Amino acid sequence: MLLATINGGWQRAGLQLAQCCLLFIGFQRCEAQNLVPNGSFELKDTCPYTIGFQEGDRPLFWYSWLNSPDYFNACAGSLQSIDTLVGVPQNGWTFQYPWEGEAYVGMRTYDGGGDYREYVGSELIEPLEVGCTYQLRFRTNPAYGGNYWLIDGGTACNNIGLLFTTASNAWYSTTGPTFPWRNYAHLRTVIPIADTASWTLVEGTFVADSAYTHMVLGNFFPDSLTEAIPIGDPIPWTGITYYLIDGVEVIPLEKGCNGLGVEGHLPTGEPTIQWAWGTIQVRWEGEAYKAEIMDALGRIVEKVISKGEQLDVPKPGTAGVYYPEIS
Repeated sequence: MLLATINGGWQRAGLQLAQCCLLFIGFQRCEAQNLVPNGSFELKDTCPYTIGFQEGDRPLFWYSWLNSPDYFNACAGSLQSIDTLVGVPQNGWTFQYPWEGEAYVGMRTYDGGGDYREYVGSELIEPLEVGCTYQLRFRTNPAYGGNYWLIDGGTACNNIGLLFTTASNAWYSTTGPTFPWRNYAHLRTVIPIADTASWTLVEGTFVADSAYTHMVLGNFFPDSLTEAIPIGDPIPWTGITYYLIDGVEVIPLEKGCNGLGVEGHLPTGEPTIQWAWGTIQVRWEGEAYKAEIMDALGRIVEKVISKGEQLDVPKPGTAGVYYPEIS
């Protein structure tokens, strides 16, 4: 049973929680969790209808972090209008099937001297834990053979990368804050990837040196520090470079990191759960325990650790579908 809230109806939802809580008691987390929400970009509000990350025109949990990247999905093109530029496999920039599913994102990563960049970013499901090792992966493909841009050729470049941050740079409209050059990335390509037929896996490991909460994809180096080569027969060669990205993963590798392999010591008996004073109140005798409220993608929206028998879990800030877990 799902814990649902509609139009602020949390009192009713609280009763549902009381009825279904025992179905969601958490035990040891044996499998590593991908900390990237919607890492294959399949979940969406609506089918993309235009270029750029417009409102309702981007994958769930992802935002433009600079300028106007694009969201491509196989559902697009039915309007036979500008939405044909964001279809799959043929679109304005390229002809390419997704690495998996029906969707991917794309962005300009080199500009032949103009230093124009586009970035996409998201908040992680959980912050990274300092000292923990993580497997980082994404799949990328250079655009070539679009129906509007890069028709006869394109460009490949290096420095396509993944960068962690401790703050968001999300654009909630067509404008937003700048994103200064970092001149580094936590994972990046060191040579230009020019294979337009297949997706190329970019992967590596990383030991977290901060409790990073967000991640962003793109080229974080200026043109002067980026190597670019032509693809096909671009005449004239403008140097404009565009890459697709799919299958983004950040996975903890060590026991105890982000809950991996940690076995909970559960109190005895059954918990008592009730709605009280704007919170979900849990009472469970015995040892300390924690309660988590997760959204439909497994993103933890509330997490509270008990300091005694009683635990008050705040309600999530927005209506939606949520899972309770007690461990």
